[in-house]
Amino acid sequence: MNAKNSDFENVVSSAIQIVKDAGKVLVDRFKGEKQVSYKGRNDLVTDVDKFVEEEIIRSLRNAFPGCGIVAEESDPIATQTDMTWIIDPLDGTSNYVNGIPFFAVNLALMTDNQVVLGITYDPMRNELFHAVKNQQAYLNQTLIEVSSKKKLKNALIGYDLGYSDGKAKTAIEMILHLWSSIRSTRMMGSAALGLAYAACGRTDLYFHHHLSQWDLAAALVIVSEAGGVTCDKQGQPASLSSTSIIAANPSLHSDFLSKTQETAWRVNK
Repeated sequence: MNAKNSDFENVVSSAIQIVKDAGKVLVDRFKGEKQVSYKGRNDLVTDVDKFVEEEIIRSLRNAFPGCGIVAEESDPIATQTDMTWIIDPLDGTSNYVNGIPFFAVNLALMTDNQVVLGITYDPMRNELFHAVKNQQAYLNQTLIEVSSKKKLKNALIGYDLGYSDGKAKTAIEMILHLWSSIRSTRMMGSAALGLAYAACGRTDLYFHHHLSQWDLAAALVIVSEAGGVTCDKQGQPASLSSTSIIAANPSLHSDFLSKTQETAWRVNK
C-alpha cells in the first residue's frame, strides 16, 4: 500500500475517526462506575478497556474487511490483506481508574512488516498525535518536532516504571545516578502520551522498560517523523519486538546512552 496515494489518505481519515469515537466513549465513562480487574499486582483492566477495544475492532473490520488485528485485550486476528492494525484501547488505565485525566487511545497500522501510520489520541484534551511514514508528524493540524536540547543537564525526562518491580528499582537507581546532571523528571502514567510528549518537545526524552507492541507501535513512526530516534535499553533500534524504549533527538539520545551505559537499568536484560 502506497502511503502517499489518495486511498491511503482515506485510510488515515477513517482511522482517525475510529480513534476519536473510541476516545469519546472513554470520556463519557471517565467519571462513571467501572468494573476493575487485575492482570497483575499493579496491572489493571476495566470493562471500559474491553468495550472500547471491541468497538475499535468492529469498526476497523467493517472499514477494512480482512484486515489483521493485534490488540491488548483480544486474541489476534490474522490478516487476509496487507493491513494489520495494532490497538491499545486505553493506555494509562491506572490513571483512568483513579480519575487522573491523562490517558490515550493508541492505534498503528502495519503493512509489509513496517509501521506506516501511528495515532495517539488524548481525548480529555482533544489532542491527536499522528504520523504517516515519510510524511512528518502532527499534533492535530500542527507540525511537531522533538526537542532541540542536546545535553542532559538541560533536559526534562519523562519515564514510567511498568509492572516489573526489579526493573522499576533499577530505573529509580538510574534516575538518582543522573539527578545532579538533569533538569528534572516526570513520571507520566501513560507510555503512549509519554512518547508523544517527547515527539512534540514537551519533554526532552522518554524511557520505559516494560512495553508491548501496542504500547509503542504508534510512537515508532510518530517519534521518527518528528525528527527523533528510538532504541531499546541495550541501544539497539526499537521495533515492534522491543520491550523497552528510549526516545529523544539524536544528540540527547546519544548523551543519555553515554551517561547511563554502566547502570543496571541499561545492562540488565
